[in-house]
Amino acid sequence: MQGLSFPSVTAATAGALGIWHVLLTIHVGMGRVKYKTGLGDGDNVALRRRIRMQSKLTENVGLFLILLGMVELSGAWHRLVLVLGPAMVVLSMCHAFGLSMRFGSTANAFRAIGAAGTALALVVLSAASIIAAIPHLR
Repeated sequence: MQGLSFPSVTAATAGALGIWHVLLTIHVGMGRVKYKTGLGDGDNVALRRRIRMQSKLTENVGLFLILLGMVELSGAWHRLVLVLGPAMVVLSMCHAFGLSMRFGSTANAFRAIGAAGTALALVVLSAASIIAAIPHLR
């Protein structure tokens, strides 16, 4: 077990997700200007979708990065970390793209893949984090 080296995958993932979050924040701000709504969603479906794009990321990114970092620092499951870090970036983009679709329902494959993939990644990282911690519990 390698352990306690710089968590480069987590750092790179955090950087990518940070940039994505800023872009989504700008997208919400532009929607607020466009729809003349400074607070809330003004009962505007288009603005509500923009807000959900950003808030879905905000709801999950903190816990995801903590778990990814813990698993990466444990030195175990390096390949898992290498896969799930970039996957979370793609999954969050899928979810946002699914919500941005102007035609039809927001119940579409992109949104479903983003939401289900995020949940699965969190469950897998949670289990890996617990397993990595067990030998160190006293």
